Amino acid sequence: MSGQYPNTFYRVAVKALIKNDKGEILLVKEKSDKWDLPGGGLDHNEEPEDGIKRELLEEIGVTEVTVGKPILVKSFWLEDKQAWLMWIVYNVELHNNQFSFGEGVTAIEYLKPEILSQSPDERERFIPSIAHL
Repeated sequence: MSGQYPNTFYRVAVKALIKNDKGEILLVKEKSDKWDLPGGGLDHNEEPEDGIKRELLEEIGVTEVTVGKPILVKSFWLEDKQAWLMWIVYNVELHNNQFSFGEGVTAIEYLKPEILSQSPDERERFIPSIAHL
């Protein structure tokens, strides 16, 4: 990578921590067999709250949400892409649970976060540690 700061660039993703009254969190599978928080990469010049709303519409088909303040920032090294990914996680409240599968989404479920605690994937293993936030 050329440029003045080649080692400082991150792909920034906004993620939604959505909980139900049973203590489960909403997870999606998108283009892989791994569970993930709903959300994705910010577009250039996009405000994070707008990015969360766009991603939730694209992935799970919801439009009526309340986006809270950021609750966590976490970085991950993506070995397969040889790049850093930064998550900015927000508490999000859905106003309904009527989901539709976006392009590439193969599963949408509320799950107990503990099921991911033994995952071989670092990002899946991380999700239970933020479920209480």
